[in-house]
Amino acid sequence: MCSVKWRGGTCSYQELCDRRPTSQPRRLCDQQGVIKSPLMHTALVRWDRDERCLEWRVACDMRDGRAQCRTELSRETWNTTVFQGADRRTEPTLVWAECGGGTQASCGDRFWSRGDPQSTTRLAEEGPLAVTDAAARRREEFDHRGERAQHEALHVWADRPHHGSVAYGTYGGCSAYDTSMPTPARTIAISATPLTGVSAAEWERLLAANPTATAFSDRAVHAAWWSAHSDTAEDVSLAARDAASNELLGYLPLMKRPDGVVYSGATFHIDYATVLLAQTSSEKEDDVAAALAGALIDTNAPLNLLRLRNEDATHARMISAIKRAAQANHRTATFGIEEPAPFIDLVGISTFDEHLERLDKKERHEIRRKLRRAEVAGVQISESKDLNADLPEFIRLHRARWGEGGLFTATDKGASEERFMREIFSTAPAGMITLLLARNEEFGTFAAGLFLRDANALRYWNAGGDISARALSPGVLLFAHGLTMAISEKLPRFDFLRGNEAYKYECGAVDAQVMQLQVPA
Repeated sequence: MCSVKWRGGTCSYQELCDRRPTSQPRRLCDQQGVIKSPLMHTALVRWDRDERCLEWRVACDMRDGRAQCRTELSRETWNTTVFQGADRRTEPTLVWAECGGGTQASCGDRFWSRGDPQSTTRLAEEGPLAVTDAAARRREEFDHRGERAQHEALHVWADRPHHGSVAYGTYGGCSAYDTSMPTPARTIAISATPLTGVSAAEWERLLAANPTATAFSDRAVHAAWWSAHSDTAEDVSLAARDAASNELLGYLPLMKRPDGVVYSGATFHIDYATVLLAQTSSEKEDDVAAALAGALIDTNAPLNLLRLRNEDATHARMISAIKRAAQANHRTATFGIEEPAPFIDLVGISTFDEHLERLDKKERHEIRRKLRRAEVAGVQISESKDLNADLPEFIRLHRARWGEGGLFTATDKGASEERFMREIFSTAPAGMITLLLARNEEFGTFAAGLFLRDANALRYWNAGGDISARALSPGVLLFAHGLTMAISEKLPRFDFLRGNEAYKYECGAVDAQVMQLQVPA
């Protein structure tokens, strides 16, 4: 008889008898793989009050039309398993009845929920085998890839709730389903990895796995930020890789500022943080986030993770993992609101006027009045056709509006911000950045609005305007054009980003919350 065991993410045959030819090939397995074998086998597993398994097995080699059978009887305790280390769950380890087949019979909670004989479920690719009545007996056939594969029966003795039995058989040449077994515990290697240690292809693959990410998570944004601000922080980002294949499984951008605190990476003048994680089936099995969180907490550095969004799936996973890791290491994690980020929900909205109808009468009338005044003044708003050529005009208008309180001041910091903007204008993917320019005959180009676009929203990032043209309400004009653009592109959200300025709510925005996770040293 031959059995299957997991070793480092591969499946290999282990010979328990001399029935298998030595030329039997070994195959790598994945979640869809099937290991073939010409065995037919049956098994009966019973457990007693002491939670010991009594296992009776028969395996028959059907090659060449001959049946050579072998019978075994074994007794195993609750906490031993032939798949030791493969099950990462926190419950007691299961005992697997092994009959060359990958079909698992267990004295554990796959077939038997301790203390609750009324309810137990077997989770496997072939489908659930559920006991809803303590006296129930159920027998089913399953078909995998067109092959009649398996018969199973489960019996719990109603009058003796600590007793029961499982019987199963496999026929027709399928002796192992890898998806019937627990996923092998992969080894994840965590390392300090600056942005240059992650290729563009690796970044894009993980970013594509998170449909809730924003434009701020594009690698071009991070590359531009570090190009401009590397003298203000140290890149202490963490990468999670599969130790066997070196595949990038997660990346947590981090930076250490001169105050010694570790912050979310590249978040100075960036509205939302970035977390890259491979997809996982459930939070309980989120080994990548757990490994990153454990390594981060183990640094014992004070943490101030800013710009987190509850709507971002990877943010939520990382927040949960860091909270758990902090608690396990007796550190206090405080999670709270950093500041609001108002937005307009555009689901079901097909025109700008439809949105205006949702506003109070006073606000609706005021916006329409300002738009009519701009029309009379001959204002035209257009998209920049050459971002790099129009960048100086954007910087000029930003300075005109914000002065020394803005980004592009006559300081080293202002020069860094200009380098950052020049870099991102040059390297951002096509279509991610839109620069709107407002002009008329009297003032020339008197306002500019900078927007970022992703699959979920048009995000109003920054703006500037000539103070002398204030009577034309450039902020309202840029908002109205941007919102119309978002509606025409059928984007579900117009995002004003961080800040609770009154005009955002006058335009119909409601708050989303940007969150902050702090862990003192």
